[in-house]
Amino acid sequence: ALIFDSFYDEHKGVIAYVRVFGGTLAANAQAHLAVANAGFTIREVGTFAPELCPAPSLGSGMIGWVATGVKDTELVRIGDTIGPPAGGEALPGYREPQAVVFVSLYPDPSSPSADAEYEDLKMALRRLKLNDCALKFEADASPVLGRGFKCGFLGRLHFEIAVQRLEREFNLTVVTSFPSVAYRVRVGGEWMIVKNPNEFPDAPEEVLQPTARLNVLVPPTYMNAVLNLKDQFHLSDIETELFGDRMMITATIPVSDLIRDFDDKIKSVSNGHASFTYEIGPEERGDVEKMEILVANEVVPGLTRILAADEAEQEGRSMIVKLKELLPRQQFAQAIQARMRGRIIARETIPALKKDVTGYLYGGDRSRKMKLWKKQQRGKIRLTERARVSV
Repeated sequence: ALIFDSFYDEHKGVIAYVRVFGGTLAANAQAHLAVANAGFTIREVGTFAPELCPAPSLGSGMIGWVATGVKDTELVRIGDTIGPPAGGEALPGYREPQAVVFVSLYPDPSSPSADAEYEDLKMALRRLKLNDCALKFEADASPVLGRGFKCGFLGRLHFEIAVQRLEREFNLTVVTSFPSVAYRVRVGGEWMIVKNPNEFPDAPEEVLQPTARLNVLVPPTYMNAVLNLKDQFHLSDIETELFGDRMMITATIPVSDLIRDFDDKIKSVSNGHASFTYEIGPEERGDVEKMEILVANEVVPGLTRILAADEAEQEGRSMIVKLKELLPRQQFAQAIQARMRGRIIARETIPALKKDVTGYLYGGDRSRKMKLWKKQQRGKIRLTERARVSV
């Protein structure tokens, strides 16, 4: 039987929706999950009418449900095959989904019950995985945001849907990091996979990045506007051909560009008339750099990004200006810097809040005011040395 959906029941474990291709499934019979390589005893079977209705058995060609009794949600995967305890083979065509976009999800750090929300998020991700087998997650931690999960998604849309489901179905509000992709990096002659931007080395010998083959279908009127996107995104191997009354534009694009805002841009330049599909292609050499954001001389891990080398300075300047607008002023001056390979590429300063310490003085010698100003200046210096900024 092929598993095409599932959900979790507190008493019956994972309940799998199946289509039976051969043989019979019945309660109390022994069964085996082919891909997960795990055995279990069937607790109950039934059909949809449309609610779950128990039945004596499910035969070949029928669609129904199977109460597996399995409590570990990782074992029951969509696309897996339920077969006999021995000698069964998986139905052909199953492929393990490969995550392309990686995002860290954290509970709201300002919540007084952050630990309880972490457990709720963990349980919610397990429930989501029951009918979203492409979702991957593992424990992660941030010195700023606390405990969370590093999640892998098929693309940006998949990520947005998962976050919306967490909010609507489980009433959870999460803080997310910048979406990133997995890079293959060579350091010291050895290759390593880097999914977290903070783990990206400062001076790698070689970097391979994932790419996608893009197919854009657009009316001829907007073809030039779409082709001009190569000035904003790293499009290569561009080909065009007439496809009925429309133009088909084929190109190769780095996945990091694809998940940024490519979909928004292509809809804007074509007034919504363009549509596109893509397939993940081979890895290609990439010219990318790690950019870190420092606030008051401390790196903010959640703002570290991997960017193309030719646009890192512009993006760094944009982030610095935005942070200057968003961060509140303190009693001391805050230096906001963007750093790449140990070199500061952009800087802004949030001035300190000032207090008029001589406002109550009237007349008299100016040296008294100077004494108060110098005392205030020394206090600012001491405060700057001990100060920390929470972003």
